[in-house]
Amino acid sequence: MPLLRRGFVIRLLLLAAQTSPFTPPIGSGKTPWEPTSSPLVLMTWRDTWRDILAGGSPRWKVDNLEYKERALQHIVEHSKRKENLNILCPLVGDDQFVFQSFMRGHSVYAIDLVPEALAEIRKQFDNQDGWRREETETGSGVRWTHPSGQVVLLEGDILQRRKELERQFDVVYDKDSFGALQKDLRSPYCERMSEWLKEDGIVYLEVKNKDTGRENGPPFHIEEQDIMSSWGASFEYIKGIGEVYPLRMAGFAQMGHLLKHVK
Repeated sequence: MPLLRRGFVIRLLLLAAQTSPFTPPIGSGKTPWEPTSSPLVLMTWRDTWRDILAGGSPRWKVDNLEYKERALQHIVEHSKRKENLNILCPLVGDDQFVFQSFMRGHSVYAIDLVPEALAEIRKQFDNQDGWRREETETGSGVRWTHPSGQVVLLEGDILQRRKELERQFDVVYDKDSFGALQKDLRSPYCERMSEWLKEDGIVYLEVKNKDTGRENGPPFHIEEQDIMSSWGASFEYIKGIGEVYPLRMAGFAQMGHLLKHVK
């Protein structure tokens, strides 16, 4: 499967994983996991964003800034550096973690396939018109840079190899991305994270545990052994954090894990 199309599939899987209840997006006429062509997948995700912004179900969104601050505290506690971290946020959606990290003095590079999602992040900042928009050098996405230079939002495929990102980041912040991927996409995803993370960098990972249907997904039931079967080639397991915050979905728990990049 070409990388770009694979990126569309990843976003489709995330939609299925992060929708609560797990219903198809408004206007799609499809279940979130129904096979379809790449343009339709993108349109399905855009339709979902339009529904959210129009006041529809918030689905996966967690906007409690206290939870974002807790995640950042775990990250800082276990990072080699404590200040001015360079944080990668893959498949970020409109996660307020980006803005929260920026306000704490860190730099953030966030990647998502859908422009509407990243547009919502830009709205969280002052001076929305000050962002610089440019095509990437390889033509593999659109990059938005905050006037401070501390925040970059990339509209692009997370599985695309990007030499300019190699060994650039102290931290990967992954909220539900890994846990939404089918097993055949997990290793390529982890390879990108390994390429882009510095030695001794850490991964803060949030996944879901399920009371029932653990073999079905997305979202998939993810425990330590599931994590290390994909991440283990380049990462060591630091600790399980336990439940990081309550969810609206009955029978689901949001669990945190920390990994360290070792090669």
